[in-house]
Amino acid sequence: MFVSIEPLLRSCTKLTLSLQMKGNDVAVFVKPEGSVNDAAMLQPLVLTASAAELDAGFADALAGYTGVRASLADQIAATTAILEAAQKTQVTKATKALSNGKAKTADSAAVVSSDDDDQDHNAEGEQNTASTTPLPSAAPAPEKSGTDLTSLFD
Repeated sequence: MFVSIEPLLRSCTKLTLSLQMKGNDVAVFVKPEGSVNDAAMLQPLVLTASAAELDAGFADALAGYTGVRASLADQIAATTAILEAAQKTQVTKATKALSNGKAKTADSAAVVSSDDDDQDHNAEGEQNTASTTPLPSAAPAPEKSGTDLTSLFD
């Protein structure tokens, strides 16, 4: 019996095994304990059967429970890894977007600075022959969406 309990015991920090009589049947309560982030990993196994049935099937039931629990742990680890990778990707994208926004702002400031230099030369008596080109805006005007609430008061 302890050979069948060992794999489950290795996957948690503590294993509580409780036995109680319920009429003519034996209720077996197997509860893994530990510091697990997912409550499903701490779900207990409860079996109620006659002593003879438990002798015949307890090891198999415990092996099945241990296998499902290990599979669940693998799924949780895989999902956690995927979520952490996605989070890192999003942080990288956000950092790049922010750094690109700062570079565009610096480029716009350089264009404004060169226009100021042209105006300084023009102040010395030269005639302004430079074409007037509008500066690129940092962001396009957002499109209106939804209901314009101010139109309700007209």
